[in-house]
Amino acid sequence: VIMDSYRYIEADDYYDMAMGWLKGRNRQKAEECLLKTLDLNPCFIHAYIDLAGLYARTDRYKDAVHVLKKATQHDPSFDRLHYLMAKYACRNGDYVNAGIFIGRAIDLNPRDLYLSVKDAIDRKYRSRPR
Repeated sequence: VIMDSYRYIEADDYYDMAMGWLKGRNRQKAEECLLKTLDLNPCFIHAYIDLAGLYARTDRYKDAVHVLKKATQHDPSFDRLHYLMAKYACRNGDYVNAGIFIGRAIDLNPRDLYLSVKDAIDRKYRSRPR
């Protein structure tokens, strides 16, 4: 129990360092710190969200979705994870999975934002080149 407590404190420290590196625009160091955060505390949901956002800012949308899928293993009922997966899948042109992800977000929490996003994904899917 003491070891877990130490690991979680260390994970918080790495997360704080990652946020500092992000502010300083050093994405590589931020990524390293976020990965270390998740290694120490695999349940640190916001570290997954920030890592996915970091990947998305460099057009690594598949990596972003993959990271968020890992997060859903720890908190499958957090609707924002599904929304973000839909957002990044859509940006990657994967409208089928984007629709699935936003559907899950809506099932968990039928917010107006999610419903609007679903409509936008559906329009993009219908208007894609065939």
